[in-house]
Amino acid sequence: MPLFSWLSKITSRNEHQQESQKQPKAELAPIFHRAESVLRQVIVPGFDADIVSLGVVRKLRLSGDTLVVFVDYTGTDPSCFFCRFINNQLWRTILSKAKSALHEAGFDKVVFIDYRTGLEIEL
Repeated sequence: MPLFSWLSKITSRNEHQQESQKQPKAELAPIFHRAESVLRQVIVPGFDADIVSLGVVRKLRLSGDTLVVFVDYTGTDPSCFFCRFINNQLWRTILSKAKSALHEAGFDKVVFIDYRTGLEIEL
């Protein structure tokens, strides 16, 4: 009997349970690609770069029919230069534009979550 046979049994059982509980990746890929394309059109004023390229959008999730966008104002570096200059109101304006763009693209329910705290950002 192989040394890790018990592990392969557990792994295959878990994979089967996970596959039955989630949508196929083939269905999700176009949805995330469309959302990312829309978010790449939202520009941070004064930096001439979009919120995806700047690292503000960290990840996307789909929870039922709600698109969940995790955002991190500090990007990959907590001491990032542009975060010190953009105040809270401007970030809310940028996220409101992102939410409107996503609504226009067909995403009816959009929620923004602060990546570092896990809290929903109220717009």
